[in-house]
Amino acid sequence: MTGRLSWALAAAIALGSAGASAQEVATYSAPTGLEVTVGLGFQAGAGYVYKNGARLDRTVGDVKLSDAANGAVPFLVEVGYRVTPNWFVGAYGSYSYILTKENPYSCFEGWECAASQLRFGPQVQYHFSPTASFDPFVGVGFGMVLLNNENSGPTQVQVGPGAPVTANLKLKSQTRGPEFVNVTVGGKWRLGHSLSFGPYLTGTYARYTTRSGDTTLALPAPLPTTTTPLGPAEDGPYGLIMLGIRGSWNI
Repeated sequence: MTGRLSWALAAAIALGSAGASAQEVATYSAPTGLEVTVGLGFQAGAGYVYKNGARLDRTVGDVKLSDAANGAVPFLVEVGYRVTPNWFVGAYGSYSYILTKENPYSCFEGWECAASQLRFGPQVQYHFSPTASFDPFVGVGFGMVLLNNENSGPTQVQVGPGAPVTANLKLKSQTRGPEFVNVTVGGKWRLGHSLSFGPYLTGTYARYTTRSGDTTLALPAPLPTTTTPLGPAEDGPYGLIMLGIRGSWNI
Protein backbone atom coordinates (compact mmCIF):
# COMPACT_ATOMS: atom_id res chain seq x y z
CA MET A 1 0.00 0.00 0.00
CA THR A 2 2.82 2.33 0.92
CA GLY A 3 4.60 1.55 -2.39
CA ARG A 4 1.48 2.33 -4.40
CA LEU A 5 1.07 5.63 -2.55
CA SER A 6 4.69 6.58 -3.24
CA TRP A 7 4.31 5.82 -6.97
CA ALA A 8 1.09 7.87 -7.16
CA LEU A 9 2.73 10.80 -5.36
CA ALA A 10 5.77 10.71 -7.69
CA ALA A 11 3.52 10.63 -10.77
CA ALA A 12 1.51 13.59 -9.49
CA ILE A 13 4.68 15.61 -8.88
CA ALA A 14 6.01 14.77 -12.37
CA LEU A 15 2.75 15.74 -14.02
CA GLY A 16 2.62 18.97 -12.04
CA SER A 17 6.20 19.89 -13.03
CA ALA A 18 5.50 19.16 -16.69
CA GLY A 19 2.36 21.27 -16.55
CA ALA A 20 4.23 24.18 -14.95
CA SER A 21 6.98 23.99 -17.58
CA ALA A 22 4.45 23.91 -20.38
CA GLN A 23 2.66 26.89 -18.86
CA GLU A 24 5.97 28.80 -18.57
CA VAL A 25 6.80 28.13 -22.25
CA ALA A 26 3.30 29.06 -23.29
CA THR A 27 3.49 32.42 -21.52
CA TYR A 28 6.17 33.67 -23.98
CA SER A 29 4.89 34.32 -27.48
CA ALA A 30 7.04 35.21 -30.48
CA PRO A 31 7.36 38.98 -30.97
CA THR A 32 5.19 40.74 -33.55
CA GLY A 33 3.99 44.32 -33.91
CA LEU A 34 5.78 47.62 -33.39
CA GLU A 35 9.47 47.42 -32.45
CA VAL A 36 11.79 50.25 -31.35
CA THR A 37 15.57 49.87 -31.06
CA VAL A 38 18.26 52.19 -29.71
CA GLY A 39 21.99 51.59 -29.83
CA LEU A 40 25.44 52.98 -29.10
CA GLY A 41 28.80 52.03 -30.58
CA PHE A 42 32.08 53.01 -32.20
CA GLN A 43 32.52 53.83 -35.88
CA ALA A 44 35.60 53.68 -38.12
CA GLY A 45 35.90 54.31 -41.84
CA ALA A 46 38.13 54.18 -44.88
CA GLY A 47 37.89 56.13 -48.11
CA TYR A 48 37.44 59.77 -49.06
CA VAL A 49 35.45 62.81 -48.00
CA TYR A 50 36.19 64.20 -51.48
CA LYS A 51 38.80 63.89 -54.21
CA ASN A 52 40.64 66.56 -56.24
CA GLY A 53 39.17 69.50 -54.35
CA ALA A 54 40.49 72.68 -52.76
CA ARG A 55 41.93 71.97 -49.31
CA LEU A 56 42.51 74.30 -46.38
CA ASP A 57 46.25 74.55 -47.06
CA ARG A 58 45.44 76.13 -50.47
CA THR A 59 46.39 72.97 -52.38
CA VAL A 60 44.13 70.82 -54.59
CA GLY A 61 43.94 67.14 -53.75
CA ASP A 62 42.13 64.42 -51.81
CA VAL A 63 40.84 64.48 -48.24
CA LYS A 64 40.51 61.02 -46.67
CA LEU A 65 38.35 60.04 -43.72
CA SER A 66 41.55 59.05 -41.90
CA ASP A 67 42.99 62.56 -42.48
CA ALA A 68 40.20 64.31 -40.63
CA ALA A 69 38.93 61.89 -37.94
CA ASN A 70 39.94 59.31 -35.35
CA GLY A 71 36.59 57.56 -35.66
CA ALA A 72 33.13 58.43 -34.39
CA VAL A 73 30.51 57.54 -31.78
CA PRO A 74 27.20 56.59 -33.44
CA PHE A 75 23.79 56.77 -31.73
CA LEU A 76 21.34 54.42 -33.47
CA VAL A 77 17.53 54.42 -33.66
CA GLU A 78 15.35 51.91 -35.53
CA VAL A 79 11.57 51.93 -35.76
CA GLY A 80 9.56 49.32 -37.60
CA TYR A 81 7.16 46.43 -37.53
CA ARG A 82 7.70 42.74 -36.89
CA VAL A 83 5.44 41.53 -39.68
CA THR A 84 6.09 37.98 -38.53
CA PRO A 85 8.28 36.72 -35.66
CA ASN A 86 11.13 36.32 -38.18
CA TRP A 87 10.74 39.42 -40.38
CA PHE A 88 11.22 43.06 -39.36
CA VAL A 89 10.53 45.90 -41.82
CA GLY A 90 11.25 49.49 -40.88
CA ALA A 91 13.63 52.45 -40.98
CA TYR A 92 16.97 53.27 -39.36
CA GLY A 93 18.61 56.52 -38.40
CA SER A 94 21.94 57.25 -36.77
CA TYR A 95 23.71 60.36 -35.53
CA SER A 96 27.51 60.09 -35.25
CA TYR A 97 29.65 62.45 -33.21
CA ILE A 98 32.91 62.53 -35.15
CA LEU A 99 36.21 62.56 -33.27
CA THR A 100 38.02 65.17 -35.34
CA LYS A 101 41.79 65.53 -35.39
CA GLU A 102 44.25 68.20 -36.46
CA ASN A 103 45.55 67.86 -40.02
CA PRO A 104 46.93 70.15 -42.75
CA TYR A 105 43.93 69.75 -45.08
CA SER A 106 40.88 70.69 -42.97
CA CYS A 107 41.83 71.41 -39.32
CA PHE A 108 45.02 73.31 -38.54
CA GLU A 109 46.78 73.03 -35.20
CA GLY A 110 45.00 75.14 -32.58
CA TRP A 111 41.73 75.33 -34.53
CA GLU A 112 38.25 74.52 -33.27
CA CYS A 113 36.87 71.72 -35.44
CA ALA A 114 33.51 69.96 -35.17
CA ALA A 115 31.85 67.37 -37.40
CA SER A 116 28.80 65.12 -37.30
CA GLN A 117 27.19 62.57 -39.60
CA LEU A 118 23.54 61.68 -40.10
CA ARG A 119 22.45 58.41 -41.77
CA PHE A 120 18.87 57.33 -42.48
CA GLY A 121 16.88 55.01 -44.73
CA PRO A 122 14.74 51.84 -44.93
CA GLN A 123 15.86 48.38 -43.91
CA VAL A 124 14.67 44.79 -43.47
CA GLN A 125 15.86 42.19 -40.95
CA TYR A 126 15.53 38.42 -40.67
CA HIS A 127 15.56 36.90 -37.16
CA PHE A 128 16.60 33.26 -37.04
CA SER A 129 15.34 32.22 -33.56
CA PRO A 130 12.69 34.71 -32.38
CA THR A 131 11.49 32.52 -29.49
CA ALA A 132 14.92 31.46 -28.22
CA SER A 133 16.78 33.14 -25.36
CA PHE A 134 19.33 34.41 -27.91
CA ASP A 135 18.06 35.48 -31.34
CA PRO A 136 20.67 36.06 -34.08
CA PHE A 137 19.64 38.27 -37.00
CA VAL A 138 20.88 39.80 -40.25
CA GLY A 139 19.66 43.09 -41.75
CA VAL A 140 20.06 44.89 -45.09
CA GLY A 141 19.27 48.52 -45.92
CA PHE A 142 20.21 51.60 -47.92
CA GLY A 143 19.74 55.35 -47.56
CA MET A 144 21.33 58.80 -47.44
CA VAL A 145 24.25 60.28 -45.51
CA LEU A 146 24.83 63.92 -44.47
CA LEU A 147 28.22 65.09 -43.18
CA ASN A 148 28.38 68.50 -41.48
CA ASN A 149 31.66 70.30 -40.72
CA GLU A 150 32.48 73.60 -39.05
CA ASN A 151 36.15 74.47 -38.60
CA SER A 152 37.56 77.83 -37.56
CA GLY A 153 40.76 79.41 -36.34
CA PRO A 154 43.51 81.98 -36.95
CA THR A 155 45.40 82.23 -40.22
CA GLN A 156 48.03 84.56 -41.68
CA VAL A 157 46.93 86.71 -44.64
CA GLN A 158 49.03 88.97 -46.83
CA VAL A 159 47.01 92.14 -47.51
CA GLY A 160 49.73 94.52 -48.64
CA PRO A 161 53.44 95.01 -49.04
CA GLY A 162 54.05 94.82 -45.28
CA ALA A 163 54.00 91.91 -42.87
CA PRO A 164 51.01 89.49 -42.99
CA VAL A 165 48.12 90.07 -40.60
CA THR A 166 46.29 87.52 -38.47
CA ALA A 167 42.71 86.88 -39.55
CA ASN A 168 40.02 84.40 -38.50
CA LEU A 169 38.98 81.84 -41.10
CA LYS A 170 35.77 79.81 -40.74
CA LEU A 171 34.84 76.91 -43.01
CA LYS A 172 31.30 75.49 -43.00
CA SER A 173 30.36 72.62 -45.28
CA GLN A 174 27.75 69.92 -45.82
CA THR A 175 28.70 66.88 -47.83
CA ARG A 176 26.00 64.37 -48.73
CA GLY A 177 25.38 61.34 -50.88
CA PRO A 178 23.82 57.88 -51.12
CA GLU A 179 24.55 54.95 -48.87
CA PHE A 180 24.25 52.20 -51.46
CA VAL A 181 24.05 49.32 -48.99
CA ASN A 182 24.46 48.54 -45.32
CA VAL A 183 24.57 45.06 -43.81
CA THR A 184 24.08 44.39 -40.10
CA VAL A 185 24.67 41.16 -38.20
CA GLY A 186 23.94 40.76 -34.52
CA GLY A 187 21.93 39.03 -31.86
CA LYS A 188 19.59 39.71 -28.95
CA TRP A 189 19.31 38.16 -25.51
CA ARG A 190 15.73 38.15 -24.32
CA LEU A 191 15.23 39.96 -20.99
CA GLY A 192 11.47 39.50 -20.87
CA HIS A 193 8.37 39.47 -23.01
CA SER A 194 9.16 42.81 -24.69
CA LEU A 195 12.81 43.72 -23.96
CA SER A 196 16.02 42.37 -25.48
CA PHE A 197 19.60 43.52 -25.99
CA GLY A 198 22.79 42.39 -27.70
CA PRO A 199 25.75 43.24 -29.94
CA TYR A 200 25.67 44.42 -33.55
CA LEU A 201 28.17 44.92 -36.37
CA THR A 202 27.28 47.08 -39.39
CA GLY A 203 29.24 47.56 -42.60
CA THR A 204 28.36 50.15 -45.25
CA TYR A 205 29.41 51.26 -48.71
CA ALA A 206 28.56 54.86 -49.67
CA ARG A 207 29.68 57.87 -51.68
CA TYR A 208 29.71 61.60 -50.97
CA THR A 209 28.49 63.19 -54.20
CA THR A 210 27.49 66.77 -53.31
CA ARG A 211 29.50 69.33 -51.37
CA SER A 212 28.19 72.77 -50.42
CA GLY A 213 29.25 75.49 -48.01
CA ASP A 214 31.47 78.55 -47.74
CA THR A 215 34.54 80.05 -46.14
CA THR A 216 34.46 83.33 -44.22
CA LEU A 217 37.62 85.37 -43.77
CA ALA A 218 37.38 88.01 -41.03
CA LEU A 219 40.25 90.50 -41.25
CA PRO A 220 41.14 92.92 -38.45
CA ALA A 221 39.10 96.15 -38.47
CA PRO A 222 38.77 98.28 -40.50
CA LEU A 223 39.55 95.65 -43.13
CA PRO A 224 36.50 93.83 -44.60
CA THR A 225 35.07 90.37 -43.95
CA THR A 226 34.58 88.25 -47.07
CA THR A 227 32.62 85.05 -47.69
CA THR A 228 33.25 82.78 -50.68
CA PRO A 229 31.60 79.50 -51.70
CA LEU A 230 33.53 76.25 -51.58
CA GLY A 231 35.11 75.16 -54.84
CA PRO A 232 34.21 72.02 -56.80
CA ALA A 233 35.44 68.56 -55.85
CA GLU A 234 35.08 65.01 -57.14
CA ASP A 235 32.97 62.33 -55.43
CA GLY A 236 34.34 60.60 -52.35
CA PRO A 237 33.67 56.83 -52.09
CA TYR A 238 34.08 55.30 -48.63
CA GLY A 239 33.05 52.51 -46.29
CA LEU A 240 32.16 52.41 -42.59
CA ILE A 241 32.25 49.78 -39.86
CA MET A 242 30.13 50.21 -36.71
CA LEU A 243 30.36 47.95 -33.67
CA GLY A 244 28.21 48.36 -30.59
CA ILE A 245 25.32 47.35 -28.32
CA ARG A 246 21.61 47.79 -29.03
CA GLY A 247 18.41 47.27 -27.08
CA SER A 248 14.93 46.58 -28.49
CA TRP A 249 11.43 47.08 -27.17
CA ASN A 250 8.46 45.24 -28.67
CA ILE A 251 5.24 47.20 -28.17
